[in-house]
Formats: sequence, structure tokens, C-alpha cells
Amino acid sequence: MIKNALITGATSGIGAAFARQLGEKGYNLYITGRRREIIEKLAQEIREKHNVAVEVIIADFTNESEIDCLLEKITSVDIEFLVNNVGFGHEKKFLDDSYENQRKMIEAHIESFCKITHLVAGKMKKTKKGQIINVSSLAAFTPAAFNHLYSSTKSFIITFSEALYIELYPLGINVQVLCPGFTKSDFHRSLKIQEKTFENRGLIRWMTSEEVVRLSLNSVDKRGGIFIPGWSNKILYTILKALPRKLYYIVARYMKM
Repeated sequence: MIKNALITGATSGIGAAFARQLGEKGYNLYITGRRREIIEKLAQEIREKHNVAVEVIIADFTNESEIDCLLEKITSVDIEFLVNNVGFGHEKKFLDDSYENQRKMIEAHIESFCKITHLVAGKMKKTKKGQIINVSSLAAFTPAAFNHLYSSTKSFIITFSEALYIELYPLGINVQVLCPGFTKSDFHRSLKIQEKTFENRGLIRWMTSEEVVRLSLNSVDKRGGIFIPGWSNKILYTILKALPRKLYYIVARYMKM
């Protein structure tokens, strides 16, 4: 039986790791990205190693017309596994940047994310089969003044995914919202975070994308909802959830002083 998986943001990092590991499990893949040369090389690697079909769809998730083209291409495809992984950060703070540039994150993390989920999950609901992993972040549990929209839109993904899980679980469809913490990937390099930052200190434990994805896939059959990979991230998550919201405001006032 042919199984199809759609993975967005699959050029590198967590998305590429999902492509490799789902390819290893025998899924034919539809993978999206913007950097054609890199993602085509990944596709060829997976085809040769796992003997599965891999179709590359070049799409910018901040461009509505390109997302509509993507949706048109997968409309007739039965997707059994959806991984929503598109994500990026901003180098500038919200008020230090143009709104047009900041708006792109809303388009990618919310608008395009919802469009794809509506199509794919809607078909899963009719067939009563499928699995969905939406990639959020540990940063979603705290207001980040240095990256307002990142933590805010990733928080939206968590709430949305939990609601979708509650709706679809009785039908046999599991929805996991994956919240990785410190992960070595191109995401941090794109923000010009120096390599020496990727050092383990206390509860800050850097994981590889492959580790994050392996834990995520091992868990998705067993449970849905929020999934935190790694023991240190689980502790950080517990701390962040326990902190009173007012503490963030107190810290902000102290820093101003």
C-alpha cells in the first residue's frame, strides 16, 4: 500500500530529518522548500537510499499565490502523514523593522499553515486515517521581546494543534505539536548565532535535528497534543509553565531601571 507524506520546510534541519526518517519508513514524499539546489539534492539522496518517490515543490510560504499552487498540486493526493515545519525568525525587533517584513511571519506561520492543514486534515477526517505533526517551539511558552512574532505565532500553533487533536483523535487521527528547544540547525545560523553558542550549559542542552525527529516519530503513535523532546527541555517546559506571568513584567521593569 502506497503511503504519502507531505513535509513543509524540508530543505534542512528538522524538516530534512523528517524527510529522511519518513522516507526510511517507506513513505513517498512531497517536500517543500525555497532553496532548489539543496532540496533537490536531499530528494535524490532519499530516492537512492530508500527507493521511494520524492516530489519537490518549491514554495515560499510568505507568498499567497505560491501556496495556492502548492495546494493545487496536492489536492488529488491522499496524504497519510503531514508535517508542518515551516518556520523562521527575524533579526530585527517588531518595532525596529518594517511591518511588511514582520508580516511575512504571520503569513508563513499562521495563514499558509492553516491553509495546508485545512486541506489535508479535512481529507483525513473523511477517510478517518492519518497523522499530523505541527512543529512549534519551546519559545512559544514565553513572551520574547527580542522576537515578538516568533513566540506569538508559535503559541498559536500550539493552541490550534491541541484543538485539532481534540477534534480528530476520536476518529483515529493523531495530532502532535512538537516543541523542540535548543536544536542545532540552519534556523539559528540564519539569525547569525555564533557556533560557540551551541554549547551545553546547565539545562541548556543542544539536540540534533535527527534526535528531535526520532523522538517525535516514536511518540506520535502513542499520544497526541504537546510533545517536548529531551529531558532538559521537559524540565525547562515545566519551569516556564510554572512561572507566574507577572514575573516577566517585573523583570522588564528591573531591566528598564
